[in-house]
Amino acid sequence: MARRARLSWPEERRNASEVEVRRFDPGRGWTLEQARDLVRQGYSLENVAERTGFPAQMLKIATTKRGRD
Repeated sequence: MARRARLSWPEERRNASEVEVRRFDPGRGWTLEQARDLVRQGYSLENVAERTGFPAQMLKIATTKRGRD
């Protein structure tokens, strides 16, 4: 009589996955709020983006949303 192999399958668990928080940090010592303040003070988006490391598009969106309030 042949032995039967016992097949075992991993239990399927459908738990909610962990929340992953992503933060953009260019590593130049500037916060996004400080970079936004520079744009509000009149510095050009390109200049602030170059100095702080934040993308110009990120700064542009932040200032246009703020301006609508």
